[in-house]
Amino acid sequence: MNELAIAVLSLAACVYGASATAKLSSRRRFVAYQDGLRGTALLPAHLLPPAARLLAGGEAAAAASLAAAASLTASGLHRAAAVSSAALAGAIMLTCVLAAGVAIVMHRGTQARCACFGSGTAATLGMPHLARNLVLLALLAAGLAASQVGHGAPAPAATLLAAVAGATVAVLFVRLDDLVLLFAPVSSGRAG
Repeated sequence: MNELAIAVLSLAACVYGASATAKLSSRRRFVAYQDGLRGTALLPAHLLPPAARLLAGGEAAAAASLAAAASLTASGLHRAAAVSSAALAGAIMLTCVLAAGVAIVMHRGTQARCACFGSGTAATLGMPHLARNLVLLALLAAGLAASQVGHGAPAPAATLLAAVAGATVAVLFVRLDDLVLLFAPVSSGRAG
């Protein structure tokens, strides 16, 4: 079961690492992220700057703790299960907050741009974003359960395969807007 935990830890570390990097890599990107958060109308204007810092910082902290937990689990150290459980529980709480935000925006009918991974998309928050968060939440719960029952160091090949599988699936999470656009129906309008 440690292999499943490693895959989930790697997946979540990559997802939250990509998200935090997209938001925190420059002042311009952080301001664009904050503007996207403003568009959700979830918070009053005076709370936006601290909330944006808290969310982006939480994603960075989650990514670091998940990556550390994946390494400890791979090495089979005695307290790895406790570290993995704590990292996964923190990621579950963060994911719940993000999923709730998307659900509220959808329920209100607010047309807000997805700033999930910075400002690189014009996609409006909607069902694909909520589904992504709920799937991530389910995977985190499965990883938490697996970390509770797994013991000892997995084989190096299994560890590598689990980490690569997690990182590969993370790319699908990060590039969701592109995948949705790729498979969206083509309009029947005639080109120019």
